[in-house]
Amino acid sequence: MAPRIVHEPLDAAIEEYIATFSGDWAEKTLIKYKAEFRDFLAWLRETRRPATTEALDFNTLLAYVVHLKQKPAVRGVWRGDRAAVRRAVERSHRPRSLNSVNSSMRCLRAFVLWLFEDGRLAANPFARKNRRGGQNPLLPRETTPTKGATLNDIQALEQGCAGRGPLDLRDQAIVSVLKTTAARNSSVRLLRVEDVDFERNVIRFVRAKADQTYDVVLLPETKAALIRYLRRGRPRLLPRYPVRGFEDIVMADDPGYLFLARDNGRGTRARVLTANGFSEMVNRRYKAGGGTLANFRSHRIRHGTATLLANNGMSIEGLAPQLGHTSTRVTARYGHRTTETIGRQTESAARASGLIGRGRRAA
Repeated sequence: MAPRIVHEPLDAAIEEYIATFSGDWAEKTLIKYKAEFRDFLAWLRETRRPATTEALDFNTLLAYVVHLKQKPAVRGVWRGDRAAVRRAVERSHRPRSLNSVNSSMRCLRAFVLWLFEDGRLAANPFARKNRRGGQNPLLPRETTPTKGATLNDIQALEQGCAGRGPLDLRDQAIVSVLKTTAARNSSVRLLRVEDVDFERNVIRFVRAKADQTYDVVLLPETKAALIRYLRRGRPRLLPRYPVRGFEDIVMADDPGYLFLARDNGRGTRARVLTANGFSEMVNRRYKAGGGTLANFRSHRIRHGTATLLANNGMSIEGLAPQLGHTSTRVTARYGHRTTETIGRQTESAARASGLIGRGRRAA
């Protein structure tokens, strides 16, 4: 006879789950999980459902999926900034995408699976059984075109960074790193000065996604942009003297981050760029350079660079370490070959094989 399952308070179980695994999570992952659990508990209270493990059944979770599908989309802000998310929701006129709903539900799925494997749930509601087409209604998703930047988009971004001021030099260096390394927002934003080896021409991204540390080549154009910034830009972003009225405040030491935010006006602290500040800078510079997309973020550059490299001779196997991927299956979603490239390769192969005439072309 199977042991009787005793329903536990969800808040206590969530705290135990976070305490068990948060040591292996990045800070952003921890913030996301806490936010998703907080939203789920709030929904249970609003709908007068029990805030215990009894709520982790298929029908309740399916009702929560329906709720998430109706929530406004949040675009262009980091989810960890609750004030920015609230403002984005107020401006939003579109429902969440299925991929966003899937992202929220994956947090709950990991928690549910942990309880189930620990014998604290009678069943795993996320287990797929006889789901038509292999779709799991608790993990809805949709296949959407890759949101990559074109070469024209990247050139518009570079034009928007023109100037000789310290912030101009900083942003020119940031954009050059983004376009030549295809690195993530956080990896570039949190670079430290010592992570750039100018002698070996290497940039080291430390504890990137999944706590992976990897090296990429420092190309000459990016090297020159970084040297200009380090010599003429970064020193002017550091506090150098006390400002009148704040003489009694001790100035902070150099924080060591490569890319610094503008001083707060008190001459007391040099700060690293925030996630939202980084994204807003990219979007603002892109539009200043004549970019036409309504919302342009650094992840578009990651996709765009990967696609441009893949379509100009770089193999998926060679592209994977450049993107910090351990699996080429993931890389293939970034560095996909365009229809034009596939067409040229098909025509070349068809001519070589004799399927079409070697010397004849369509009129």
